Amino acid sequence: MKTTTKLNNIQVLRAFAAVTVVVFHTGYTLPFLVRPFGSFGVDVFFVISGYIMARILDPANPSSSDFFFRRRLLRIVPPYWFFTILLYLAALRLPQLMGATRASFVELLKSLFFIPFMKSDGLTQPLLFIGWSLNYEMFFYLALDLGLLLHKRLGIWIGAAIVLLTMLACSPFAAQSAVARFYASDISLEFLLGILGYYLCRAISDAQARKLRVPALVICLASAIALILLQGLVNKADIPFNTSRVPSLGLLAFLLITSASLLSQAGWDTKFASLVLIGDASYILYLVHPYCEYSLDRFFGSRLHWLKSATPTGAFIGVTLSIVLATLLHLYAERPTVRFLNRNFGGKRKSIEFAPPA
Repeated sequence: MKTTTKLNNIQVLRAFAAVTVVVFHTGYTLPFLVRPFGSFGVDVFFVISGYIMARILDPANPSSSDFFFRRRLLRIVPPYWFFTILLYLAALRLPQLMGATRASFVELLKSLFFIPFMKSDGLTQPLLFIGWSLNYEMFFYLALDLGLLLHKRLGIWIGAAIVLLTMLACSPFAAQSAVARFYASDISLEFLLGILGYYLCRAISDAQARKLRVPALVICLASAIALILLQGLVNKADIPFNTSRVPSLGLLAFLLITSASLLSQAGWDTKFASLVLIGDASYILYLVHPYCEYSLDRFFGSRLHWLKSATPTGAFIGVTLSIVLATLLHLYAERPTVRFLNRNFGGKRKSIEFAPPA
């Protein structure tokens, strides 16, 4: 399997993950479900992240690990800092609209530097609440970079061991420390599932992958449907407190990403450029959608009930507005910025992240 080709199927799954998170945050429940679905998009993102990082750091690509951590920072930090600072300024100006988000300079610094902390509502989240997942992402990247410093060819496995050992080391202190409790969560294992998925696909030849196309397609579709039904049909009150999501959502995400990768390897890679584009814009979509949905709900839903985000029309407009705005920001702000930063500060390796669909 070539490591220098963009996998359209994985980008489509990024779009799927981002859009389902956007749907979840509307609060809308489909008529045949008992509660909102879509937070599993984070689990899909984590498994994809592990898969992509393993692909980037594959020793088969001799220059793949050069400037790894620097390029991750250039990709993740600028838009996250922009929206976090924007939210901080809004909290300074309109604190009555912010809920548990305060214009605290200390909390701003912790948010900007991916340090977990507990907010006044008892949740361990940064100022921009969806940034909690980025705290795990940055920890994962840092662990991999440390692994690369210790041994370039085995860096991915040393990094995985650091993630696992950190989780185990923090577990005894989870009751006393919010930071320890954050890193003791076994959701970090989903990154490792992504690494496993990559090497599983890598061990399968292209000829074998072509023979597995139909079973892989069935598993891919079934996994996506199972994620929606599992989350949407189980009453939240029936879920035990602190239940691990890895054995259910994490494993389904693993099957989803691995089967989609096999389909790409076998030649069944999607050609829908619009879906790939939403996948390319998924990070901006993840960051910007709370602004779109909150603004629509707060300023228009209070006057027109049908524009409330939890209604069918409000949810549809909120999701559509988020996708359109994120796509425009991606095309005219994120993409040129990332290319500029990589070209000037990210080393010589050419990025294929925003390449056109193959």
